[in-house]
Amino acid sequence: MKTIVTLVGRPNVGKSTIFNKLTKTNNAIVADIPGYTRDCQQGKCNFENKTFFIVDTAGLFFNEDDVSNISEANTLEAITESDILMFVVDGEEGLVSLDIEIANNLRKLHKKIFLVINKIDKAQKEMVLSEFSELGFDDVTLISGKDGFGIRDISSKIIENITDDVVTDIDENLNLAILGKPNVGKSTLVNSFFGQEKQITQDKPGTTRDCIKIPVNKYGHKFNIVDTPGIRKKSKTKNYIEIIGVIKTLKTIEASDVVIILIDSLDGITDQDLSLIGTVMDLGKPALIALNKSDATDEYEDHLLKYGVDTKLKFINYIPIHKISALKGIGLKKLLSTAMKIYDNSRLSINTSVLNDIVQQAIFDHQPPAYGGKRVKIRYVHQGGNNPIRLIIHGSYVDKLSKDYLRYLSSYIRKKIELTGITIFFELRNKFQK
Repeated sequence: MKTIVTLVGRPNVGKSTIFNKLTKTNNAIVADIPGYTRDCQQGKCNFENKTFFIVDTAGLFFNEDDVSNISEANTLEAITESDILMFVVDGEEGLVSLDIEIANNLRKLHKKIFLVINKIDKAQKEMVLSEFSELGFDDVTLISGKDGFGIRDISSKIIENITDDVVTDIDENLNLAILGKPNVGKSTLVNSFFGQEKQITQDKPGTTRDCIKIPVNKYGHKFNIVDTPGIRKKSKTKNYIEIIGVIKTLKTIEASDVVIILIDSLDGITDQDLSLIGTVMDLGKPALIALNKSDATDEYEDHLLKYGVDTKLKFINYIPIHKISALKGIGLKKLLSTAMKIYDNSRLSINTSVLNDIVQQAIFDHQPPAYGGKRVKIRYVHQGGNNPIRLIIHGSYVDKLSKDYLRYLSSYIRKKIELTGITIFFELRNKFQK
C-alpha cells in the first residue's frame, strides 16, 4: 500500500500550491481567498523511484456553518486514515492562535507530523523558526510552495518514512474492487456476486492495513472483493465524509488487481464518474466499466447514454464497457469473464525483441517530433513492471516526447499486443545526450 500524506492547516496557508508542486499538476485551484478550496483533491507523487499519495483538504478546520471550535470538529477523524500529516502554516503571516489549536488536536492522533512553514520567501528564516518553535514540533521544513523551494526537502522526508506493506497471501486470486458514486448499485452488484448462499467464509486481511478481501466463488471463478471498513461514526461536517471517502477510495484501488467502475445508466456519464475514472487511470489500475440499470432505460435515455460514452469516454477506448443489471443479474457473467481476462493481461511479460520491433515500426510510420531543432531518437524499449505495465524508453531527448506521441505509441502497441483494460505507463530515460 502506498503511503497517504494529507495536507492540513487553516485556510489560505498555501496547501493547494504545495499540492500542485508535489504532484507536478495544476489540479488544485489556487486563490488568495480564505476557504476558497471546496473540493478534496488527491494526487500521486513520484520521487526517487518511490510513490506516495497526496490528499489536499479543503477547510478541515474551518466550517462557518456548524463548527465554531476546532476541538468540536469531527473532521479530525478523517485524517486518522492517513499515514503522514503535513501541517502547513503561513511563515509570512506568522503564528496565530488557530495554528496552536490545530497543533494541539493533531498531537492527539499520534501520527507522524511534518510541520511545513510555507511562504518563507518574504520572511526571515531564523525569526520564523523561533516563532513557530512554540508549536513544539521537532521536524520542521521551510518551503516556498509558490517558487518550489524546499519541495525536494519535504519529499525526501516523506519517502524516508515510507514502508510499503507487503502481505504474502496463500492464494493468487483476482482482487476485485467495485467503485462508483453513491446509489449507483455497488451493494446490489456485490450481493449478486455473493449469491443467495452468501459464500463469505471470513474477512481476510488484504494487501493494505485498512482493506479486507472477501472470497467469492461465482460462475466458476474464484476471486476476492476488496473493500474498506465503513466510516466509524457520523460527523457534523460534510468535509469529513468527502475527505475520508477520497482516502478510502485510494486505499481500495491500490489494494485491488482490477477495478470495476460502476456507472448509473439512468444518469448518464457524470462529472463524478469521470473524476473516478481519471483517478483509476492515474493510478494505472486495470479497469472495466459497467453501465448498471441498463434494463431500465428508455429509448431516449439509451441515446443519451450512447452519446455520453462516445464523447466523454473516447479518451479511454481501451477500457471495456459492459451493460448490466446488478439487480436482475443481467450481464454479470460476461462482466466477470472480462475482469479475469484483464487480470491475465495485467500480468503479461512482453518479449523485449517483439516490443522493440513494434516500436521501431511505429517510429517508421510516424517519426517523433524534433525538439529545439534536435532529433528525438528512441533507441531501446523494455518492460519495467506489471500492474500497471511500465515500459522504459531509452534514447536521446526522449524526455521531450509529447503526450500525444506517447499516446500514439500506446495505441500502436495495443494493436499488436492484447492489453485490453490496461493503462500503459512510460518511463523516459535519456542516453547519449550531451
